[in-house]
Amino acid sequence: MVKTSAVPLTGENESMSKQFLLPDLGEGITEAQIVRVLIKTGDMIAEDQYLVEVETDKAAVEIPSPYAGIAESVHVEEGQTVNVGDVLVTFGDGGAPAGAAAAKASAPSSVSSTATVTAPQRVAPAPTAVAPPPFVDVPASGRTVAPAAPVVRKLAREMGLNLDTIQGSGPGGRITKEDLQRAGAGQTTSTPQTLAAAIPARSADAVAALVTPLPGTPDTDKWGQIYREPLNQIRKTIANHMTRSARTAVHVTHGDEADITSLDKLRRDLNESTQNDPKLTFMSFLIRATCIALRKYPIFNSSFDEEGGQIIYKGYINMGIAVDTERGLIVPVIRDVDRLTLRGIAGALRGIADRIRSNRFAIEDLRGGTFTITNVGALGGTFSTPIINHPEVAILGLGRSRKVPVVRDGQLAEVLSLPLNLSFDHRVTDGANAARFTREIISFLEMPAKFLLDG
Repeated sequence: MVKTSAVPLTGENESMSKQFLLPDLGEGITEAQIVRVLIKTGDMIAEDQYLVEVETDKAAVEIPSPYAGIAESVHVEEGQTVNVGDVLVTFGDGGAPAGAAAAKASAPSSVSSTATVTAPQRVAPAPTAVAPPPFVDVPASGRTVAPAAPVVRKLAREMGLNLDTIQGSGPGGRITKEDLQRAGAGQTTSTPQTLAAAIPARSADAVAALVTPLPGTPDTDKWGQIYREPLNQIRKTIANHMTRSARTAVHVTHGDEADITSLDKLRRDLNESTQNDPKLTFMSFLIRATCIALRKYPIFNSSFDEEGGQIIYKGYINMGIAVDTERGLIVPVIRDVDRLTLRGIAGALRGIADRIRSNRFAIEDLRGGTFTITNVGALGGTFSTPIINHPEVAILGLGRSRKVPVVRDGQLAEVLSLPLNLSFDHRVTDGANAARFTREIISFLEMPAKFLLDG
């Protein structure tokens, strides 16, 4: 549970009102994005009741209340980015009897409930329903009085439109760029003839029928309609993390293939004999083989200290498994994975899947990795250049396994082939080592009996 804090307001209300601040969410985290507001002004809050859900550093965290009381004011809204120490909620009647607090909570609230955010839908948001503005006569000077932003007024002048004759669809009847476009759709202008203008164009309705609705807020640029969607906190973290990795590590990708025909048969036979208890996936074997290879080639289980001019070898193996989710890329870490048996690895993978599906993982579950595996083959494709997960120095990407024909001893045969793509930091090692390291992994995948000797 996140450790929370509240501070009293100063002045005469010091004994009655308290401010609840966004608590420290972990080392190096300074801000979070409000995903959901779970309460509204006037609610009676119980101790440990969840107040908001925030998103930070690839994890969603629900923030509980440290005490009971009435929510006098909710200071945040969904989608807002807040810093550690910012006020989230002001409470009143802290510690008051439940009956008295409940009576106060039943009083009419001056602040409405914030709507719950659901998963983003690929449709443009509908205009907010508002009462039409009162009618205003156009001044004799000819200056328009309709509510509109300066950029909209400028666009109206360029289009030769009178703002006072246009019905605005924005808040308070405010005229938007879309309103101007609709008003000028059937109007002939004196725009110079261009090549684009000479090409027959589909109607707006015909184009809309062919294009998937886009997320975000409608806007326009020089060429037409666009939609703007702010980055969520997870995507911001991924963008910053990947940019840092690309700017610091010298990325090189080495590719190879493994014949996993024998391993696939062994895995199926084992699962059949044990009634899938536990169910051994191909990833279980790959993780085990990678651990053995990392012990033989520890340079790939290290980090690079640029300022100190050092390579830091890790005496432990914490394996990150990249997972694609609706929230973005999440990389949970299996700690000391080299100490686990195949059964233990299979159980750990099952636990990761359960926690991600139920969103029960913590920020700490995503930290401390020394090497990462990402499986893009599940989505298709045979080759990729995965970005190294800083501060690690290597990441192994898997392509889609497929049956391919090969010639062995002059005979044509069909095998199940798996592409492997190893991205590594060329500052700490070179391509020869990358080839040896990858072949070490492949040797176990192609001859699974070797697990009996070294696994």
